[in-house]
Amino acid sequence: MNSQQHDNARARRRIAGLAFCALLGGASHAEEINCPHFPEPKAKVEWVAPYMVYNGVPMSIKRFDSEQPPADVLAFYRQAWKGGPAGTAPVENTVGVWQTIAVVRGNCFFTVQVQAAGKNGSTGLLSATQSSDKVRVIDKDKTLPMLSGSTILNDIEHHDSGKTARTVVLSNTFSPETNANFYRQTLADQGWQPVSSYQMNTRKGPGITIVMKRGLAEASLVITRSGQNTNVLANLVDKP
Repeated sequence: MNSQQHDNARARRRIAGLAFCALLGGASHAEEINCPHFPEPKAKVEWVAPYMVYNGVPMSIKRFDSEQPPADVLAFYRQAWKGGPAGTAPVENTVGVWQTIAVVRGNCFFTVQVQAAGKNGSTGLLSATQSSDKVRVIDKDKTLPMLSGSTILNDIEHHDSGKTARTVVLSNTFSPETNANFYRQTLADQGWQPVSSYQMNTRKGPGITIVMKRGLAEASLVITRSGQNTNVLANLVDKP
């Protein structure tokens, strides 16, 4: 894979990850990322997540809907971000239907993702990520056990009204039943008590939902087949 293909693959993963974050939505916390002002285009803008930790990196996300076409939104950011320090010119890319423009300012990385919407308008996401030298520490009892060979697709820590949640999406080649049996046994060994477990039908085939509790903490898992792999969506909440 050449460098351009690698960059495009990384951009696709980032866009998919941010889209997943947008689906979660609603996260809020007293903490805020410490970044310079993020200019906004002429658009209706709303918070998706004022503060969250995505794959170990503090970030915030806004969604926007504009009557302006993507070309005008991109032109706005070219103008807003011109004249920065040497070596910090905005970088643009196209991944599928998305056009992106990104820039580094201070210790933050700003990304705009935009695509056409409506007759002549556009929609997109504004994300700011803050670099940090701090090592993210997650309590051992919040670490999700995994079957051998599992790959983490997304790991998001979010905060809302005094509770902390962690959402992990992982994939492996074991069957949904093997994954379900593994989590029932492993979480039980860690002191979790079963609340419910049942089969469900999805567009991609049968799936399994498991809910367990330990004290005030709750763990919910949705296990589904996807092609040759099985995906596990796990949500751990300390005070549901």
